[in-house]
Amino acid sequence: MDEEIKVTLPLTPTYDDTTPIIYSQPVKQFSKRALDGENEDADFVPETSMRIRYNNQFRSYAPHNHPALEICIPIENEYKYVVGGKSYNLIPGDIFFLPPEMTHEIECENEGCRFIYLFGIDFLKGLYDFTFLTEFFKEPRVVNEATYPTVYGKIYEIFMGINDQYFLYENMVLEMPIYSRLLNIFSLLVTTNPQFNPVRLEDSRSASKYEKFKSLINHINAHFMDEITLEWAADFVGFSKYHFARLFKEYTDVTFYDFLQHRRMQAARVLLTDTDKSITEIAFQSGFNNLTSFTRSFKNSTGMTPSRYRVVHANKE
Repeated sequence: MDEEIKVTLPLTPTYDDTTPIIYSQPVKQFSKRALDGENEDADFVPETSMRIRYNNQFRSYAPHNHPALEICIPIENEYKYVVGGKSYNLIPGDIFFLPPEMTHEIECENEGCRFIYLFGIDFLKGLYDFTFLTEFFKEPRVVNEATYPTVYGKIYEIFMGINDQYFLYENMVLEMPIYSRLLNIFSLLVTTNPQFNPVRLEDSRSASKYEKFKSLINHINAHFMDEITLEWAADFVGFSKYHFARLFKEYTDVTFYDFLQHRRMQAARVLLTDTDKSITEIAFQSGFNNLTSFTRSFKNSTGMTPSRYRVVHANKE
């Protein structure tokens, strides 16, 4: 055979695509949807890591997955995604985030229009706060007024700005201004995490406490691999352990042990994907004193064993 990849087209549309000229693709030569089983190659604009499509086709798509982040914003009428047996019935204005590699199908039961985005986001893994974003990407998310009331309006506005930038030119796509907007969206989603609630310093005593906790957190970030107990941390900032536990949660919105665990898991994920160290070595370098405890904690945090996590993320490189 001249071509090893099996090309499978989606179900036949019931009417022709009548995409408005203003939403025509800036680069015309797109490859067809290429699938090998359920695995689909992301049909990015050539030489880029993105594609945005104004879709007004009455068409359903069989189960498939791809390495790109998919986002859908219905503009007119409903649109339905099915992921892992769960249905997401989207209405106009909803912003649907589908994490990479998740098998999904689309059921389109009536006419309408929507914007569908594909973005390569592997470069984000190098950012310090990407671990907070991984929590958001553990499952599909619908962002709207009800689910993210404090940031939804701004996020929707930014996406409309992304559309304007993408469809601005006839023969090119400028990725940097688009990705800068996308990063702005991600930062808004990340800062909805309780750990980013601002500390209110009402008086000098509060400011003094904040500095003590800030110093402790800096120490944990640098020495997470050491044995750090609640009693030791309380002594570090000069409080009883009971008073410390209450104040730590007040200042960070997470418990002391949850914060320490998150930092250790963050280090473990980096070591698993960026080094060839053994799982046992990584366990000890992440602050665990035995492999069993490390494996149990890692699976509770990521949904995978350390060895499985390494295999999955190695295959994405």
